[in-house]
Order: sequence, then structure tokens, then C-alpha cells
Amino acid sequence: MAESSLQILSVTGDDTLAGRWRQGTVPLGGTHTACDGMVTALRQLPERPLDILLIDPGASDLPIDSLLQKVRHRAPTADIVLALDSTTHIDTTILERWGVAHLFSRDFTPDEWSARLSAILSDRERVARCQWVGLSPALRAASDLLLAAASSDATVLVEGESGTGKELAARAVHRNSRRADRPFLALNCSAFTETILESELFGHEKGAFTDAFGRKQGVFEAAAGGTIFLDEIGETSPGVQARLLRVLEERQVRRVGATESIPVDFRIVAATNRDLNEMVDDGQFRRDLYFRLAVVQLRLPALRERRGDIPALLAHHFTGDVSPGNRLLNHVSEDALVRLIDYDWPGNIRELRNFVDRANVYSPDRPIDNRTLSEVLTSGRPSMQLPVVTGRRSENVEREMIFRALSELKRDLDQIKQQVAHLSNVQSTASTVTPEQPFPSLRQSERDRIAEALRHTEGNRAQAAKLLGIGERTLYRKIREYGL
Repeated sequence: MAESSLQILSVTGDDTLAGRWRQGTVPLGGTHTACDGMVTALRQLPERPLDILLIDPGASDLPIDSLLQKVRHRAPTADIVLALDSTTHIDTTILERWGVAHLFSRDFTPDEWSARLSAILSDRERVARCQWVGLSPALRAASDLLLAAASSDATVLVEGESGTGKELAARAVHRNSRRADRPFLALNCSAFTETILESELFGHEKGAFTDAFGRKQGVFEAAAGGTIFLDEIGETSPGVQARLLRVLEERQVRRVGATESIPVDFRIVAATNRDLNEMVDDGQFRRDLYFRLAVVQLRLPALRERRGDIPALLAHHFTGDVSPGNRLLNHVSEDALVRLIDYDWPGNIRELRNFVDRANVYSPDRPIDNRTLSEVLTSGRPSMQLPVVTGRRSENVEREMIFRALSELKRDLDQIKQQVAHLSNVQSTASTVTPEQPFPSLRQSERDRIAEALRHTEGNRAQAAKLLGIGERTLYRKIREYGL
């Protein structure tokens, strides 16, 4: 970050503390503005870009939660630093909610202030190199590991829930590596049949299979010294896994239908939202391939694990534009922002972006308050998924949704039984279900509903899971269980 662009605002009514802050920020360059009260600071915050906000909580009469709510609403992308004495204790859940990761002692010398603030700026620069938006410790830890991995040629396994930005992470690895000037090729392993996936990965010779009318390079050849991103690696078949392992070990690839291997230079970044360890234990994924892929394991935090980043994401509007006049956050009331932060966002950043797009359609010019928030969030989603603060763990909520789905299945089964009983009583024709024909089992009904959801969504498992009201992992397990 260029020194001339650094913007620091400090808020305190203590002249001694203000003096130490001024001395500590001089070596950092940039602009340091001091306010002697929170009321003045809150008026200034929406009008200026800000990197670091130093706050003495004693400069405000507001409870700390209310104070941070107002500050974060007005300074979504700033690192907030609280200056506390040894007797002050703040609930960590409040700090996590509003993205406050820095508690400094009021007794720090100017040199100590300068050193700590320099560390914050270094953190911000590393996150920016990943082109991520956020301030949370979880995101900063992920950026540190990503950049360390990028400086090597190690294979990286990116893990995280759907919608957490795994391809963005893979591109950041490539962009910060020595291969940055070479190709970056992405391939979704779940989008192809086994035969076509092998062709996409390894290439094929003319006549290798039906419709192979000419020679084709696979991504391992086409990458030519660059990076290959294999998304949804857990969806590959045992045959593809075996061939991938050989290519990783030998650094040679043999096209489908060829007799000779070709040397290849590549780097692999793989991604999955499944638990590969569990798949290895279940015999669904090769253990040796897992160890080859997971040299560096980069786990991306779910959005509910970095709630304090939601205001920054809204402020950026997913375009990188954080100018004061172009913030969606300007149209979100403080109360509505609390609801957005407390919501669990099962679809993670992808779902948040979907909310932003809907907000631009449903409420382009009017404020988004608690009333209009429900209108925006309910469009395109079942009402039972409205953001409600429940205080329950997400896995408990998912279990409840599964039970609800099973209850609906049982109710459907009871209705089928009643219909069959009625038809048997009236002695219908041979085409009618008879008592000798078995009633559909609960498993069969569940299988049929899952199959119908997959047909309805054209095989999109994420959409099918939402339609069924269950988690994606549960859906994956059911698909394997029923052989769908």
C-alpha cells in the first residue's frame, strides 16, 4: 500500500493518548486525522475512505455493541483498533460480529503503536494480493497460507463449502506464483462423463473413440508451464483417479488412444466441498492420490465464520468500487445490517452476491430496512430459509430440515396407501394397484423425490439440495446410497 494513500482516523478525548497516536502514525506516512469525540467521527466516516480507525471507547457514551454497529456501518472496509486499559473486557462475540480483530493497550508507546499498525497494514496488503475482500482473522490466515503456497510449486488442495470462492483462491495461487505469465486452465470434474473427462484432461488421438475426428490436446498439455485448476475433484471416478495419480507422479501424460507419453510441466490446484478424508475411509477416493493433492491444504472459511466481512463485501458491491457514492451499504439500514450479519448464509459469498443482485432489482432507489429486507431475501427462496437469528448450530438446523423432509415423505406415503386401499376396495381393473403389489417403501419414495429434484434442476446438485431443503453433503450421500 502506497504511503500517500494511507488514511488513518483516531477518536479519543484523552490528549495524552492522542499524542502517542500521532507520534506512532508519523512513520507510517499518509494522512492522520484526529477527532475529539465519536459524534464528530461518525459524521465524517461516510465521507472518506479509511484504512485504520483508532477508537478510544471512552470517547463515546454508547454501549460497545451499538458503537461498533454504527462505526462498521459507516466504515465497512477499515481495520478498527480499540485502545483498552487492563480492566476493560469486551465480549468476543461482539468483536467477531463487527470484525474487530485488534485490541491494543492504552499504555503502548508510540514505537509500539507504530509497529502494531505496520503489522495491520502488512496483513491488508497480503489480503489485497489475493484479491479478497475482508478483514477477519480467518481470511487473513488463509491469505498467509495461500501466498506461502504460491511461492512454491507445491500442489494445493482448496477445501471449503460451496460458494466460498475456491476458484478465486486458485487464481490467486497462480497469479502470485512464478507461473503467473503462463496459462491458467480450469476444469469442473463433475461436468463431464468419465470418457469425456479423460479426453479433457489427457487429450485423445484421432479415432480413439466415437466422434474423435481429430487429435485433441488435454489441459495438461495446453497448460504449458501454467496452472491447472481441477474443481470438484471428489467427483472423479476410480479410473480417472488412477490416471491422475500417474500423471502427478511421472509428469508425463498419454493421450487417450496413444501409445507414447508426453512430458508435461504443470501445477495442480484442486478443490472440493466434500470431505476427502471421509471419502478415502469409505473407499471412494484413492488414498495415494489424496496425499499427492493435499501437499498444502487451504481451507476457505464459510461466510458465517467471517461475519464481520459482510459489510465490506456489501460496500464493494462485488465490483471493487468502494467510493462513498456507490455503496449498496449506503441503502442498508443499521438494523437490516444486523440481520444480514447474523444470518448464516448457507450459500456463502455466492448467496450474498445473489442478494446484492436482487436488491438492485427490488429496491434500487429506496432504503433496505427490516421491512424491505424480507421482500428482497424471500424472492427466489422458500420462506422457511428467511434469515432468522436462532442461536443454533448450522448442523442442528440442517438435521431439522432433513427430519422435515422425511416427515413430508411419510405424509406422501400415507396418502399413497390411502389411495391404494380405496382402489382395492372398489375392485378396479388389472391396471390398478392391487394388495399383492408392494407399497412404495420410504426409501423408494425418498429416492424418487431426489431423482425428480435432480431432473428438475438438470443435474445441478446445489439447486436440487435447496429444492429438497437438505444440505449438499446430505444430497451427495443420498445420491451415492441410491446409485443415482
